[in-house]
Amino acid sequence: MNKSIRSVLCLVLLLAVMLGATWGVNALTAPIVEANAKALLGDAVLIYDSADPSASALAVTADTVQRVYKDDTKQLFTVDLSTSEGYSHGPIDLKLTVDFEGRIAGLELVQNSDDKDLGEAFLPSFAGQDSALGGVELVAGVTYSSSAIRNAVSDGMNTLIDNGLITAGQKSAEQLLAELIPSVYPGLVNKAGAIQGEELEGSGVVTKGYKAANGSGSAWFIQDGENAYLGVADFVGGVLIFDLEGNLVEDSALLSAVAELAAPVNDDLHEAQQKALARLLPEGAELQPMQLTGLANSVTGAYYVPTGDGVLYAFVARPYGYANEVMELYYVLDENGAIVAMRAKELILHSEYFTSYTLDESSYRDNFLGLTADEYAGEEALITGATMSSDAVDTATRDVFEAFRLATAN
Repeated sequence: MNKSIRSVLCLVLLLAVMLGATWGVNALTAPIVEANAKALLGDAVLIYDSADPSASALAVTADTVQRVYKDDTKQLFTVDLSTSEGYSHGPIDLKLTVDFEGRIAGLELVQNSDDKDLGEAFLPSFAGQDSALGGVELVAGVTYSSSAIRNAVSDGMNTLIDNGLITAGQKSAEQLLAELIPSVYPGLVNKAGAIQGEELEGSGVVTKGYKAANGSGSAWFIQDGENAYLGVADFVGGVLIFDLEGNLVEDSALLSAVAELAAPVNDDLHEAQQKALARLLPEGAELQPMQLTGLANSVTGAYYVPTGDGVLYAFVARPYGYANEVMELYYVLDENGAIVAMRAKELILHSEYFTSYTLDESSYRDNFLGLTADEYAGEEALITGATMSSDAVDTATRDVFEAFRLATAN
């Protein structure tokens, strides 16, 4: 037998040995791998996968819900969640475990792109909660991340509820009123929906209140017998009452109760705002304060300004910027609603420490000139590298256009 034939036979034998060894290893390790997987997931069965939603009978509308498992032995659902609504907008991955009674059995933070500390109590506070999440409070100073996690958990719970897998928890009247605030009084909350203000004591049917940190007014929780209401007082003392569905309620007794408790008008703030606006107006122009009933956003000053050439409207808006600190912006609009002047007390907060942004302030302000509500797109507010400031300017601009709409409608 020549060398070539011997070499071929050797190779064939070697391959046979290797294949046999591989089969043997797989035969030995397969049960171990299967056991490890089962130990990890127990008897859980995958009943929804966002990678192939059509293969599941579950109807899932929340993008945060990635996978749902059901374990009949342990009587648990496991929901894999992912959100990018935190401070850095990077992925935050969670593993939520819920028992068949609708109570949270555990919440694990699998991945967190945000570098801010959530504290030791936040994640454990979810344990034992039903879908109402009544015992879960956002973390001060980490509202964007903690709010993103809370909202993702709520998405997971609602997915189980909507598919008839668990029953919904009962929210308290106070929870429902707090959830109403972002829609009827956005000036009291930051972009994540967290209240920014000082808690105030109530009296009588008014159980408690919150004074907005930006000076835009205050909100009040009302319990009148079995009915719950939200009172909103604006920056000049006007009061509106809302029911739990956000409908306006005409009740003179409740209006009076809130008006008596509402935070007094901050004359010092308004005087300082008027001085700042005067620099943007023709010399000697008189600012006449306006009360815009129904305005409950970041606007804290609204003025009618008659001039020799017509009428101007001047506004101050104080949105929440970086680290939820209050920014202050000044706008002057003509009678057609076009911006003729725009300034900011400070566009970049803590600029001595925060330098990773690009801004030519003069050109930036000029981008707003001539814009009306219909023409404003939002991109004009963008400051490269300063997302929080950009969002705050965008909020202020939209709020001012809404204030102008109310002013001219009245």
